[in-house]
Amino acid sequence: MTNTLTQKTWTNEKVISIETDGLLVKTKSLREDLEYRIKFDELGFDQIRKRIKSANIPFYFLLLFDIMYVVLLVISVMDKEPIVNQLFWVGALVFFVIMTVAAFYNLNTDMIYLSGGTKALELMGTRPSNDQVTDFIDQIHKAMRLHYRNKYTVFDPGTTIEMRAMNLKWLRDIQAISEAEYQELLQSFNRDNIIGFQQFG
Repeated sequence: MTNTLTQKTWTNEKVISIETDGLLVKTKSLREDLEYRIKFDELGFDQIRKRIKSANIPFYFLLLFDIMYVVLLVISVMDKEPIVNQLFWVGALVFFVIMTVAAFYNLNTDMIYLSGGTKALELMGTRPSNDQVTDFIDQIHKAMRLHYRNKYTVFDPGTTIEMRAMNLKWLRDIQAISEAEYQELLQSFNRDNIIGFQQFG
């Protein structure tokens, strides 16, 4: 498993790195370079998936031009037109084929939004592959659970047992601690009358 994911298109690059308390995001495009951080406390465990079909119409439109220029090129060769004319049709065909391939490359783009907090992280669902993106999301969630586990099992002396119990229940609900750990920590309140916790894990 890796703590970094790189997503590239023809004109953009996004690199997301998992840090101790959040994510470092670096993006590069033709217009700008951007770097920012998202704290785990600002993120959430929700996932929104969306399929963008904006490239469908341009793809089929360009495909028609490809067919048209193939026909024109064939006619030009059959009619033995000057080589300059034939080269023109070849150049036009190559240009529109490149545009068609670019449109196809962006056909039905799957997007994933990690949300549930005050901020969201946008990921492409299949760059570099669906499995790699899914594994990286799992790594983010594991890092978030570890962060919350370390943060919310350490209490100030004045924190009430009820508040501690609520925090532990929440940690159990997001699977940051197991049921056994949850029960053990609850029992330690009653058994030893602990007024603070050492950092857990």
